[in-house]
Amino acid sequence: MSANNVLLKAEDMVRDYMSRFDSSHDFLHVDRVRRSALHIAKKHGGDPEVVELAALFHDVADAKYAKNHVHYRTGSEIVIDFLKDLNYDATKAQLIGRIVDNIGFRKELGWSSKDDAEFITWRESCLELHAVQDADKLDAIGAFGVLRCAAFSGARNISLFNPDDAPIEGMTKEQYEQQTDNGGGSSINHFHASTEKLFLLKNMMRTPTGKELAEKRDQFMRQFVHQIQEEYLMNA
Repeated sequence: MSANNVLLKAEDMVRDYMSRFDSSHDFLHVDRVRRSALHIAKKHGGDPEVVELAALFHDVADAKYAKNHVHYRTGSEIVIDFLKDLNYDATKAQLIGRIVDNIGFRKELGWSSKDDAEFITWRESCLELHAVQDADKLDAIGAFGVLRCAAFSGARNISLFNPDDAPIEGMTKEQYEQQTDNGGGSSINHFHASTEKLFLLKNMMRTPTGKELAEKRDQFMRQFVHQIQEEYLMNA
């Protein structure tokens, strides 16, 4: 099967897969990540075919939605089996699956300098991984990030703003997973710098282009959160 036909099959599969989730993690999110990842890869290198397929598949088996399923399978297991059925190149399929299994804030929170040396070398040098990582983070911040945060909170019945709910300082991977699974915290807490998530992402970018775009989007989010505080205090 040609690469283009594989891509079309992948699009159909992901469109169907993501249709069960809320609008913070729908196919339109996936498509924005794909566009950003290809933009980054064009500037900084990496196999564009691998980048595009990894970006398309990056939310397959996302733990926020899939971890409580009875027959949970990892993203790489699902993706590699899917590509195998299409007679896709096995080496590229393995790389795409590995990238999928390493996309996400909670994944990076769990990384350690004590990890396997081969894994550390790979994650620090894989251009395709960096392109998809940065693209996914970019869609979590800025104007789209604000919309997606509110959409996810609405879907989970999480408060948009609670003045009595302080952010968790120095949040660990375990605390992040517990809060996400239990629907704790508030939308605004999800932004705060040095604590929970969104204001941390600017400093987690892997590519020069990712860092440049994140700077602008981070400034927008900070202005937005400041405006929320001003309105609550009746200063605006």
